[in-house]
Parts: sequence; C-alpha cells; structure tokens
Amino acid sequence: MKHRWIKLGMAVAITALLAACGDGTDGVDGAPGTPADPAITDSLQAQIDALTEASASPESCAVCHNGDAFPNGDSHQAAYDELYQDGVMTVSNMGFSAAAGVATLTFELTKNGADFDCTKSTSSTTSDFSIGSYWAEYDPVGGTFPSDMSISTSKAWDSATNVCTFTKTGLTVEQVAAMNANGFVMVYGTDEVVSRNSAKHITTGKFPFAGVFKIGTMDYSSAANVSGCENCHTVPFLKHTYIYGTVNDQFAAPTEFYTCKGCHYDERNGGHIDWQILKDDPARYAALGTTPATDAEKIKYAYKAKLMNDVHMSHAMEFGYPQSMYNCVTCHAGKLDKALADDQFKAETCISCHSVDGIKAKMAAANYNHSVYIATDADLRATTCTTCHTGAIAFSKLHGGGYDPKIYTTTGVRYATNFPVTIDSASFDAATNLLTMNFSASEVADVAGLAVTDIVPTVMVGLYGYDSKDFIVAAHGRDSANKRLLEFKLGDTNPRFTVVSAAGGSWEIVADLTMWADKLADGSVKRAEIAVMPELKNADGTVLGLNAPSKTFNFADGDFEDFFSPIVKVAGCNTCHDQLATTFHSGIRGGNIVVCRICHEVSSRGSHLELQSRSIDSYVHAIHSFQPFDVGDVDATDPVAMMRLKHHVESDFPRFGTDCMSCHNEGTFNVPDQSKSMPGVLSGADTTSFDRTIGAYPQQVSGPAVRACGACHRSEMLNADDAAGDGGGLAALQGHFKTFGYLIDDADGVWDLIVAKVMSLF
Repeated sequence: MKHRWIKLGMAVAITALLAACGDGTDGVDGAPGTPADPAITDSLQAQIDALTEASASPESCAVCHNGDAFPNGDSHQAAYDELYQDGVMTVSNMGFSAAAGVATLTFELTKNGADFDCTKSTSSTTSDFSIGSYWAEYDPVGGTFPSDMSISTSKAWDSATNVCTFTKTGLTVEQVAAMNANGFVMVYGTDEVVSRNSAKHITTGKFPFAGVFKIGTMDYSSAANVSGCENCHTVPFLKHTYIYGTVNDQFAAPTEFYTCKGCHYDERNGGHIDWQILKDDPARYAALGTTPATDAEKIKYAYKAKLMNDVHMSHAMEFGYPQSMYNCVTCHAGKLDKALADDQFKAETCISCHSVDGIKAKMAAANYNHSVYIATDADLRATTCTTCHTGAIAFSKLHGGGYDPKIYTTTGVRYATNFPVTIDSASFDAATNLLTMNFSASEVADVAGLAVTDIVPTVMVGLYGYDSKDFIVAAHGRDSANKRLLEFKLGDTNPRFTVVSAAGGSWEIVADLTMWADKLADGSVKRAEIAVMPELKNADGTVLGLNAPSKTFNFADGDFEDFFSPIVKVAGCNTCHDQLATTFHSGIRGGNIVVCRICHEVSSRGSHLELQSRSIDSYVHAIHSFQPFDVGDVDATDPVAMMRLKHHVESDFPRFGTDCMSCHNEGTFNVPDQSKSMPGVLSGADTTSFDRTIGAYPQQVSGPAVRACGACHRSEMLNADDAAGDGGGLAALQGHFKTFGYLIDDADGVWDLIVAKVMSLF
C-alpha cells in the first residue's frame, strides 16, 4: 500500500503527476515505507487518463436516497425512533393475592389509551407481542431478595372490563405465606416486536410496558442509578431491550431496578462462570465448547446472579466496556457512599470485577501480607476485608474513591474542568508565510502536585481544502525526512516550528507554512485549524484527561472565525466514554471532535481497518459497527485469537439499533454535502490466515458518502463474511458505490488529482 508523502499541487500537470507516482509500502502508524520504482502500471495509467475526462464525477447518492424512494440517514433515525417508545402502553390497577395454593395477579393494559388483550401472545399469528410476570420476595432486614417465582400458569382477559388475570397454582403453604409478607409483583413486556435474539435475551420492540405492585414492607433502594445505564443504553433504559429499569408505579416511590430483581434475585445461582474463566484463562474459555467446565471449575467460580454480580461481571469481563471499571461514579453517581460502604468490602464484590484468580493476583502483588487470605478459594471467600481495611485504606479510599484516576481527582473534580487550555490569538504574515499562535492554561482550583507549568503542549495545524470541512494538508502527515508536517510537541524538533516563549503556562509558537505557499496563493487553502493537545501527568506518570481546544483561522481575514460546526456532539461520545480518548488513546485528546479530525482525515487510509478511511466518519462508524482491527493479523491456529474475533464481530452497539442521535447533532444524518467534504482514501482488503469469502480489493479513492455512509454497510458485510449473499453482498455493494459514485485505485498523486477535479465543480 502507498504512503502519501507531501500532497502535490492541485494544478499539477499530468506529466508531473506521472513522475510522482510510485509503488511504495506503508510503515507502522503512518511511518513512511521505502519508496519503490516510480513506474506505474497500464491499469493505473488508464485511470489517470480517465480522470481528465469523467471518471471522478460527483456522487449521485442524494438523488435517490432522499427518504422517499430509498432510505437515508433521516429514515434510519426514524426507524430507530419507532423502537422503545415510552408511555404508549401502560399498566394500571394492579392487584395481587395469594391463598389456598393459588396466586392471582390482576391488572389492566392499554395501548394509546385503548383496551389491550394481554393474552394476545397465545395466538400463533401474533408473535410480535411479549408479556411476563414475576413475584419477588424481599427481606427488609437485610435489604435482599431471597427468591422469586413466575406468575403465569394461566392468562385470561375480560374484554368487557379490560382486566387481565394471571394465576399461579400449586403453591405450598410456605410460598403463600411468603407472598403475603414482603415483596413485589411485576408485569412486563413489549408489543410489536421487531426482532428477537434468544441467545442474548434480547426482545426488541416498539412499545415496552411494565408495572410494579408492592406488598408489605418494600423499601429497597438501589446503590446504582438507572440514569447511569441510560448513558450508554436505551432511553428509557430497558434491560434486554424490553424490561424497564424504572417503573412509574402506583405508590410514587422509587422502583429503580425492581424489575431486574424479579429474575436477578440474591440467592439465584449464577449461570455465567464462563465470564470469569474468560478473564482468568482465555485459552480455557476457548476450549469450553468442546471441553465443558469441570466440577472443580464450577465450585471455584460459583456466584450468585444478583444484579451487582451479573452487571459487574458482564461489563468487566464479557463486554468491551468503553471506560475504566474504576469509574464507579458512572453508575453510582450520588450514591458512592452506599456503593463503597464497608459492608460492601468483601470477596464477592471484588470478584465481581476482578474474577477469582484476578483478585488473588492483586492481593498477592499488594504490599501487605495477604497470603493467609488467598491460600485457597474458600479462604478468599471467607475473608473479612474490613478487619484491616479501615481509615486510609478503607474500601471507599481504594480505586480513587470511585473515580477513574485518569479523569478525576479523588474528590470527583474533573482535570479537564480544572485545567482549561485556551487558544488566545493568532496572526499570519503573508510575506514570510509564518503563522504565530498564542495559547495558555489556567488552574481553577489548586490540586496538590499539579500545576499548569507541568503541561507539555502539542500544537497541530491542519490546512482546510477549499471551503470544505476536510484537510488538504494533514498535520499528522510526514515529510520526506519522516517529520510530522504540522504537528509539534514542545521539547521535540520540527523544522517548521519555532518556540518563541514557553513559561508560566503560556506559550507562543510559530509555524512556517512556506511548503504550502502555492496552496495559500491559489485559494485551495483558505483556513487552518489550530489545535493544542495538552499533556499533564501526575506523580505516577499517568497522563490525565484534559480537553484539547481548537480554533479556525481565516488567512484572508487574519482572525478566527466560526467555520465548521461538528456534526457530532462530544457529549454523545462522553456518555459512554466519560472523557474522550482516555481508554483508547491518551487524555491529551479530550473534549473536541475537530481535534480528532485533524489526525483522522480523508487523505489517509484506515491502517487498522480494511476498506475504510482514516477519516473520523469512516473510522468511528466502522468501530461502532464492531469491525475488527487488523483482521489480517489474526492467527487462525490460535483458538483464543479466533474466539476474540468471533466475540468482537458479534457485539451489539449498546443503544441496540441505528441511533444516529447517540453521536450526531440533529439533522446531520444524511449524505454529505460534496462541496463541504472532500474525497477520501479507503484501505484495501486484508489477507487473512483463515478462510473467508471476501475477496481482494485494492486501496481506492472514494467520495464522501461512500466513505462515511458506506462505512457501516461495509462493516456489516465484512463481519458477516458476506461477499455475494442473497442481496449481492459486499461485491454488489461496492459495485453500487462505483456506479453511483466513484472507487478509483489509489497511488501517490491520484487523491490530489481527484480532489482538484471534484472540488473545481463547486
């Protein structure tokens, strides 16, 4: 594959273009490869000749994909908005009794205010409806849920009164007594089911509903928040996509996670010991399909399926949780004192995140003598942590007090809020092509051991192409000497940057843009995005999460302007990631999608993602479609690698559907405006060590819709290994892209010429 050194001029003659074309190879992470013979193939020659005629015509996607004849982004969102509609179906007038071996639940169910037949699911022709009910016992002394029982032996509906009646027969005297003591009964379900995934207990429908009826003393209050779940999942939060996390019951009292307790009661044996095995011994997990868990493993990893265990384990072990499990505040905001109380400091709590061998390894590595507590699994489970862990080493003091130490102080202050960095001014000397930038940092409140003078900034200057939102000169690119084009970290060297001053948290730095004087002169560059990525480390050397500011500088006006309003809201990223980039890059990149775009730009291929661009639209769409990184590096002979690949491509976006609004601002879902978004480079297909039907595709240049919108669709085909399925698969998709847009084999200089041709039309 090609490395693009320095972009050629837009008005380059064909003869100069031919001389510049080569056949080099990429190095790692954008490092240049070794340039090869500049000779080009007859095929590439034909493509370049065709470019002077009509090959790179604008995409015509918007002609059909306008929401009328064919779907567009708005219709994707509209389809999602039909799911999970709150308040359309309601449960009311619940009643419950248990006597003489029979439990009876009555309630009324309506849809849009009209009576609704709760027995609808018994008809084979109405399988789009789902309903269930549970009774759960409650112990007010311990605040626990000892047992549960389904209440649905039989169902009946009185059309005259709209009363639904569920009955459970064959109860013992003890069960009847328990049902008349303390607890609750719930009814739950959804109508107009769109899809079901029984393996994941997912029932996706349009109209969920739930009701709760409390019995006796029912004063349970969770240490977690449903709003924490809504950060990443559906709004309203629906466990398994159809069971409400909070129910507006008849008692106007909190019901957070009551409906979850109907199944996840405290004495139920856990059914996913494989999650812990996955964390402790991935190779053993990969073998479970052919060699089931042994009796010894079942004893070792036994746990109760109470909500804490299943939620902690699934997020810490099974799923690719998008932030640190240290960050207890995500789910327990305002309740950390309860979640981290001393009575929670026990082996069960620790195992729920660390696994059995994981917590034993942590304890063995600690600077205290824990050996007596981890001699056996039984010793571990019998440990009373609070015998020693009080005061400074109490549970509430561990793990940063419930806050991710990359993002927060131990008292919950965000480093990004406390250490803001601002770009203060900029000026440009057209005679010398020198861009002077001034920026500074401040400290809102004193944080021991940290100061603005410790910040080490990286300055980036991306040069926008034409009037588009994309960069024609990538700051993160490299010159022939392997230096970044317009990226400079204080303390390093770059021939295009000069430090005028750097003291007391203020900096003045000059960038020399002489290399691009022709672009500034011919108008192909009119603006620059100036960005600062601030690096601040604590005493442990941890890079803390700060926000990276940026401003757009207009060369003609000599001042900043409001130019590009991102179509993505950073708050959408942070609902799942909390502080952008802390878990997948480093904390210097937070708070600003425009700064992400300076590196994730259109002229570079997706080096880790096949058939994708490095541009942020392609990259993020592919990542959230769970396309795997570096699939060509997966070793087919390694069962763990193949297991992890399978897990990855089978993952679900946590909103469970194409919810564009998760990330995008409203009204920004459709085909890109080609006058505002330049062509991009897509990587070729990887060669894998395992068999698949996906064939060879070269690195190509595409239009913005193929790059951005097509990213999700390519990922879907790649993950399913669908080269030519019933609908034509990837081959048909690529053909569609090429017919109504363009996919042109790439080489050095081809992207430049296509950009010049397409952008000249606007």
